[in-house]
Amino acid sequence: MIIESTGISEPIPVAQTFTFVDEDNNIDLSRFSFVDTMVTVVDAYNFFKDFSSNQTLQNSQLSSIENDQRAIVNLLIDQIEFANVILLNKVDLVKKDELIQLEATIKKLNPIAKIIPTTKGKVDFKEIINTKLFNYEEAEASAGWIQELEGNHTPETEEYGISSFVYREHKPFHPFRFWNFIADFPTSIIRSKGLFWIASRPDQALNWSQAGGSIKAEGAGVWWASMPFSERMKFESFVYNQYEIEERWSTEFGDRLNELVFIGINLNEAEIRNKLNECLCTTVEIAEFKTGIFPQNDLFPIPRQVAISQE
Repeated sequence: MIIESTGISEPIPVAQTFTFVDEDNNIDLSRFSFVDTMVTVVDAYNFFKDFSSNQTLQNSQLSSIENDQRAIVNLLIDQIEFANVILLNKVDLVKKDELIQLEATIKKLNPIAKIIPTTKGKVDFKEIINTKLFNYEEAEASAGWIQELEGNHTPETEEYGISSFVYREHKPFHPFRFWNFIADFPTSIIRSKGLFWIASRPDQALNWSQAGGSIKAEGAGVWWASMPFSERMKFESFVYNQYEIEERWSTEFGDRLNELVFIGINLNEAEIRNKLNECLCTTVEIAEFKTGIFPQNDLFPIPRQVAISQE
């Protein structure tokens, strides 16, 4: 059976349907079926145009769901990062050097997926049916930004100007300076992901997710350092990961950490690192937020989405 989702569907819920088991064990599709291959079709001709846009499904009239503010580029990145086979379609409409760079870009976004160039969607069925390639756990960890965090690089893409780096720093970002960095976000960055924190919200961990012209910042819970050790030990997630958490523990800031992966085309890593370093709080500012007098009226509309146009 081939399930063809709409172009605006998210792939993870489809895969989860076949692994879901209800409390009474009455619903369990895995007893009868399994996901064999997760295929995504990428429009080679329009890829970079779609990727640089911050258009939502609603204002593009692609969704009839009320208040559907999902960005097209976020769906595109979700589909690419979760697939294990990617059909790069309309390659006949793209110049050879552009196609090489596009393949390198997709390889960086998902190093594990098999990329198959196609014209008018023509592909050998053996490439997408009965492949036994799909594994849910592997798909969840296949995204290029996850691979970068784990230290797994795809250096062959650097030949075509596609590179990446990880920025790590325990000091907090100053909310206003970091906001200004976002407002002038480097257009060379096509994908970035990770966790960060700002001095005006010392207890809150924040999720960072950017794809092309869409940027999201939303709450990700609290840092372990925001609670006493006796409280932490009540959480199974802390007890289970205690060694890993404490191995990265900072004497001054605990587990609070800015850890951001950047993937882009012709990245100026030194310049971006310098700009991020300038966003960090100074020694005086850190002393201010520790005494509770740091300004609390920051500009981050958490958990609402921040959309910055890169057009």
